[in-house]
Amino acid sequence: MLATLTDSAFDSSEWVYELKWDGYRTIATVEGGTVHLESRNNLSFDEKFAVVAKALTSLKHDVVLDGEVVVLDDHGRPSFQMLQSYVKHPEGQIVYYVFDLLWIDGVDVTQQTLLERKALLKDVLDRYPSIRDVVRYSDHVEEQGKAFFELAEKQELEGIMAKRAHSTYAIGYRSKSWLKIKTHKRQEAIIAGYTQARGSRSHFGALILGMYKDDKLVHIGHTGTGFDADLLKSLHNKLQPLRVAKSPFTEVPKTNQPATWVKPKLVAEIKFQEWTADGHMRQPVFIVLREDKSPKEVTKESTMSVKKVTTKVTLTNLDKLYWKKEKITKGDVISYYDAIAPYILPYMKDRPQSLNRTPDGASGMNFYQKDMTGKAPDWITLHADYSESNSKTINYMVCTDKDSLLYMANAGCIEMNPWHSRTKKPENPDYCVVDLDPHEIGFDKVVETAIVVHDVLTDLGIEGYPKTSGATGIHIYIPLGAKYTFEQSKQLAHIIVSLVHERIPAITSLERSPAKRRCKVYLDFLQNRQSQTLACVYSLRPKPGATVSTPLHWDEVVKGLSPSQFTITTIFDRLDEVGDLFGAVLKKGINISTVLKKAGG
Repeated sequence: MLATLTDSAFDSSEWVYELKWDGYRTIATVEGGTVHLESRNNLSFDEKFAVVAKALTSLKHDVVLDGEVVVLDDHGRPSFQMLQSYVKHPEGQIVYYVFDLLWIDGVDVTQQTLLERKALLKDVLDRYPSIRDVVRYSDHVEEQGKAFFELAEKQELEGIMAKRAHSTYAIGYRSKSWLKIKTHKRQEAIIAGYTQARGSRSHFGALILGMYKDDKLVHIGHTGTGFDADLLKSLHNKLQPLRVAKSPFTEVPKTNQPATWVKPKLVAEIKFQEWTADGHMRQPVFIVLREDKSPKEVTKESTMSVKKVTTKVTLTNLDKLYWKKEKITKGDVISYYDAIAPYILPYMKDRPQSLNRTPDGASGMNFYQKDMTGKAPDWITLHADYSESNSKTINYMVCTDKDSLLYMANAGCIEMNPWHSRTKKPENPDYCVVDLDPHEIGFDKVVETAIVVHDVLTDLGIEGYPKTSGATGIHIYIPLGAKYTFEQSKQLAHIIVSLVHERIPAITSLERSPAKRRCKVYLDFLQNRQSQTLACVYSLRPKPGATVSTPLHWDEVVKGLSPSQFTITTIFDRLDEVGDLFGAVLKKGINISTVLKKAGG
């Protein structure tokens, strides 16, 4: 399980905090008294850390442990330089700090909460005080993340880890349930060459550094500091067998001194001030070689804002896969709604919601939850609505802000389904909707139908606003300004779809029964009823590719249009280019009387 870099420390009762150990991440497997140690990329540490392996043979349990091997200096602080030279020069105290338990005596415990796993781990290690000099439990503090981080800074340690107390263990995944907060910026970098030494310096002047971006090696700067004479010689010797005539970079960088290129095999850890606008590290300082890291792993480490994890919503199971093929998790869905909030909230705010929950992801079963009586936390706003069909009052959840939006996403709502009206005027919709719903017919026919809808609206003097449903259809919204009833909205939609059907009866139908509208586009006007919902604009849909219900220009509604163009990964680039095309839907509405006159009604 990997951690996500975040920008600052924070306090939270939902999180625990551990020291970030400056060592080699090590998985220890103990089975039948046999111990195997390996790195994150499956390198064997059995010989390198034989002292640790020997200590673990004392365990009478079969376990899989996760931790960090460090060497402590005379001040009890981890030293990566001492760790690297430990095999040849065993100075300092080697310690395996164990912070997680994955498996014990035949039982996989990765799906238990972090605190449950740590309690089991502590119980096991406490039974073996004789190995405590070498194998130690990595303890944590609760709630006080800021103070703990300040202590790490004062002790000149690398940083701290924040871990969600009730998170499960996600193997091989960079999780937002584990966060790393560093006391200073560090970045792994690939050594791609070195420059000629000058003056009194020997061996080389500076290392030329790179990382992978879209599978291409790109230049991120060079460093000539952080070396003593022995390190200069050692690194130079390691680089000689890797020399090549041609630069490994896609675009050859300029250097102040003649460059010698090497195969991009060695990974260095670099301390630096900040990233420059052109993607270089400012004031980079060499720290150590990372023999435990593969060059292909080296990419720019993105930083997540701590604000994304400190809402009043308790986020759970963030690593659960919602789309297996696309490797999109529940955490990614929550992050999407966090980022899209400025765009989607105007269409969600103050509207009762029907929660369409898909707890097992896009391909799993779903169920609708409308009545939230006794099920929502106290800070969630509810709206009471009497249901004649059920002869009872239903308390709908109301979306009021980003936290309530994220609450729904955490509850398993991949898509958002708001009412057409708001709580202040629940019987008066803000818009009328024409829903084009295909049945056993291609999307090009939906586009053809939408174009005719546009023609009809133009003839009636109506400005309509189309969006993809995110699934197989197109929704067309007509602003009403909350001036009319749902019945009037439904009648308006009926007039429009009737005129459309008159023009293209071969491919459209007004029949509600799917059996009676096979190979047709259903012109659904019945969506215009109180408590009826459609997927909100900018809502994700539980469909392949994680599609998004996306507003369109009418000139985009042409043959070749596909809902698959608009997804969780493409929507933000589109918004940067065209902005929100749907804003007029919430503004001044049409005059239905004028429309009826034009329609001859």
